[in-house]
Amino acid sequence: MTKTLTDHHAEEWHADIEITEDIVKKILQEQFAQLNPIIDIQYIGEGWDNKVFLINKKTIFRFPRRKLAVELQGQENIILKNIPDFSNIRIPQLQFIGQPTPLYPYPFQGYEMIPGLPGYQANLSMEDRSASIATVALFLKQLHNINSTQARALGVIPQSTDNLSNVEHAISGLEKCVAKISTRGLCNINRDCLKQEIAAAKELVLLEEPCLVHGDLDGRQLIFNDKKLTGIIDWGDIDITNRAADLDVIWSFYPSSCHATFFEIYGRVEPDTWKYARFLALYTTFSLMLYGKDVQDGNLVTEATHSIIRINPNLLI
Repeated sequence: MTKTLTDHHAEEWHADIEITEDIVKKILQEQFAQLNPIIDIQYIGEGWDNKVFLINKKTIFRFPRRKLAVELQGQENIILKNIPDFSNIRIPQLQFIGQPTPLYPYPFQGYEMIPGLPGYQANLSMEDRSASIATVALFLKQLHNINSTQARALGVIPQSTDNLSNVEHAISGLEKCVAKISTRGLCNINRDCLKQEIAAAKELVLLEEPCLVHGDLDGRQLIFNDKKLTGIIDWGDIDITNRAADLDVIWSFYPSSCHATFFEIYGRVEPDTWKYARFLALYTTFSLMLYGKDVQDGNLVTEATHSIIRINPNLLI
């Protein structure tokens, strides 16, 4: 999910192409004989960018749902081949890169499934979430220690269309998202409280140097197996920008009671960067609320609602 919203009649996450299980089977049989016989195709779900299928209970294939996602997946393919291994967590290991065919016009990718469920679907208690804070802290420390020069050497091209280090950009995005939520009557928002959040964001000054970021961390990309955080998926929004673009997940997914443990492992963060991460978390969770309602994902709406309450319990009335 790219953390931007537009004013188009069709939301940004709406697909410009559909792909069915029958088409998936035909394409894979044609391009990857080693998968045959394909005896099981399971539709896993879809996000803003890709539709996902599990093949023979062991291989994940992601098919772009819209043209914008093709470029993102192309960069993701390069990075997943080049990025160093993380000491404590799994990321997708590319096995297949599919080519466009008359049946489907975009490239696509396949990798071995990382067992588990996304965090927002894993029925985690607050204690379960807190128990994983050390894992995510070490992962982010390793990722963010890759500076902009090193990231470019890995093949990362900064995403000029999604400048998460631009505070005004984030404020505008949040305002548009909240306007849509209010128009559709999805929840009641304390407008005075929201104005205070925006006013505080306008005072922030981001001083930290850009680094490599995942760019789209929330409860959908954190994979939990037996209540333990074991994987990070969906690297299509990888970028070189302010680390707040990833640190927002600490605000949105984790209780504040474990934030001190996070800093013990991750290290120091500039105060305004940490405050901006909190603001980005609000932007992300309101966006996910709108998205969840649109695609009828009740678990995602519930997760977003609880996230907003954790960040600022006075925002929803």
